[in-house]
Amino acid sequence: MDTNTAILASMLIPALAALGNIVLRNSPNLRDGMTLTAAVLTFLCVLNILANVGSGTTEPLVLFSVMPGLDLAFNVEPLGLLFALIASGLWIVTHLYGVGYMRGNNESHHARFFCFFSIAIATTMGIAFAANMFTLFLFYEALTLSTFPLVAHKGTPEARDGARTYLGILIGTSIGLQLVAVIWTWTITGTLDFTKGGILEG
Repeated sequence: MDTNTAILASMLIPALAALGNIVLRNSPNLRDGMTLTAAVLTFLCVLNILANVGSGTTEPLVLFSVMPGLDLAFNVEPLGLLFALIASGLWIVTHLYGVGYMRGNNESHHARFFCFFSIAIATTMGIAFAANMFTLFLFYEALTLSTFPLVAHKGTPEARDGARTYLGILIGTSIGLQLVAVIWTWTITGTLDFTKGGILEG
């Protein structure tokens, strides 16, 4: 599998697992087995990307352009790849733990929980392989929204209050700080791409 295909697969597999959790919500063993399989496949995709790193640089994977120079695009860089390896590897461990915890404590709404957890993994892969600040911002916002139901999962007043606080802090800071930085960088440099050495002159 080439690098760009593996990047796309590392995001699509968790997204499909999220859908699978809803479809298989009444078949817990099949549902949890499917999600574990998706976690392993995602980790293998990232390992495939790691194996391909030494074969030379790849062109960014551009899904679409909003305007010239402003793309939803993905690429591989060392820290992002390390982040993807850790996140995808931990998905396997946390899923096994999560299944045991949810069943052992008779928690409700398993399918909903693992659905949003899978979406969170998909968005995390998007963050790890983001090729520019625009893509990073979009997937960071998606991660924030997908983890909100996890914080509020128990449905208690405390959980809901905590989730609202969580959402307010993350959305507020991302729009008030990160989005401002994105616009400022775009205005000064005309690009948001992550490049070796940076895009701002010292």
